[in-house]
Amino acid sequence: MSSQGSPGEEFSTTTVSSVAVQAGDSKIVIAIIKCGKWVQLQLAESQPNLLEIGSNQDETKKLLHDHELLLAKLKNS
Repeated sequence: MSSQGSPGEEFSTTTVSSVAVQAGDSKIVIAIIKCGKWVQLQLAESQPNLLEIGSNQDETKKLLHDHELLLAKLKNS
């Protein structure tokens, strides 16, 4: 994959690394991508979907708790 910079300049895009974080039944995988001088974080995978709200109050509380744990673990990675 490549993207165009200024005219006549072409950069290749490379996945430098990936970070997987798991908490409870939730998991996210983040790809670290480099293109020229730019470094970008990209959400590659999330289980369950980060926008999942649950089908009842107990499930919603568990998802929220797992997401808070994921965020704390990611900050400490």
